[in-house]
Amino acid sequence: MMYYGKSYPPIDFVFAHNSRDFIVEEIPLYEFQGSGEHTIIKIRKKNLSTFEAIEILANVLQIPQRDIGYAGLKDKHALSYQFLSLPSKVSSNIPHVIHKNIKIIESTLHNNKLKIGHLRGNKFFIRLKKVSPYHFTRLQSEALQAKRFGFPNFFGFQRFGIFGANYLLAKSITKPPNKQTKKQKFLISSLQSHYFNLWLESRLKISAIISSLNPQEAKVALQQEYQLELPLQVLKVLHASTLRLKPLIGDICKHYPFGRFFVLGQARGESLRDAHGSFATMISDIERLEQSQIAITGLLSGRESMNIGEDSKEADLADSLGHSVSKNTTKSLFATGQAGIIESRFAHYIQAQGTRRYAWVYPDSMKVSYMPREAQAILEFTLPSGSYATSLLEYIKNAALYP
Repeated sequence: MMYYGKSYPPIDFVFAHNSRDFIVEEIPLYEFQGSGEHTIIKIRKKNLSTFEAIEILANVLQIPQRDIGYAGLKDKHALSYQFLSLPSKVSSNIPHVIHKNIKIIESTLHNNKLKIGHLRGNKFFIRLKKVSPYHFTRLQSEALQAKRFGFPNFFGFQRFGIFGANYLLAKSITKPPNKQTKKQKFLISSLQSHYFNLWLESRLKISAIISSLNPQEAKVALQQEYQLELPLQVLKVLHASTLRLKPLIGDICKHYPFGRFFVLGQARGESLRDAHGSFATMISDIERLEQSQIAITGLLSGRESMNIGEDSKEADLADSLGHSVSKNTTKSLFATGQAGIIESRFAHYIQAQGTRRYAWVYPDSMKVSYMPREAQAILEFTLPSGSYATSLLEYIKNAALYP
């Protein structure tokens, strides 16, 4: 069972993973220009994955699937509003009806093909059933707490397949990224996601020790369980902090929700390559973490991970999973210091290009309502690109959605 960093009993509700109770709509990264060589269509699809919708569209238009661009993958078991790009030369051939589960809502022109990462975020509408008044009160409180303090950015169960074992199939893939099939790349991404989730769960357990024990007891516990040597003055500051995910010196952080990477505690004027973090600067960074101005990031392992044991080393980490939006923002570091000790235990050589992912994110525009007669709750919110609504639900519930 996943550890979410909470100690209370699970909240009772039922999430029916279907197109009536789960609606998602993309928020584009930028405004489309209205002219250019590519047609942007907004589609509404249900009971189809993004890849299945693209395959249907490519067959109808008689073009290669690779000519169709997309900014993100949308859940098959949802009603999804998604943007796709097509070569403008085929736009006149688009029929009014493509498929019984696909409808074109609108279209425009743009000068670029859509690519993974060209997405600001997603809006969600979720209906929860069998919610008693007591459990709604708890659900509402936890949802608003998540809005204020954020939640762990775990990859959702959809990433791992029906039986949750996709990542196991990836361990036998030896082809380099540029020679992998679409299916192999997806399996590889499941393996990256698996190691990231394990790392994040470990960090939440460390955070729980720091929060629940006095600093002296926490110092001993962290030495024994994680071989971490944290100074008492650092533990005192972290213990007093409201952060659910406690930072460690050497963590790689990033301005939130967009921005540059830097080392926690990095002094002004200090380069990424030379930064190792200081206690004085760490205090300032903790305040920025509490104000959600910055966030801790975790490693998505790749071929660069063979260097994890070296001194802090800058690497060009391409955006294999859509967690950054341009080549200028994909430079990252491996964590150092105490943060590096933990990260190295979950860094593996994988046939993929590595990158980093926010470990903690914040839902926006959160609305929670209740229909007592139907015993149903409605949640509406937005999340950054790459974050899973189902992971937020599990964090609120403090249990897996499906045993």
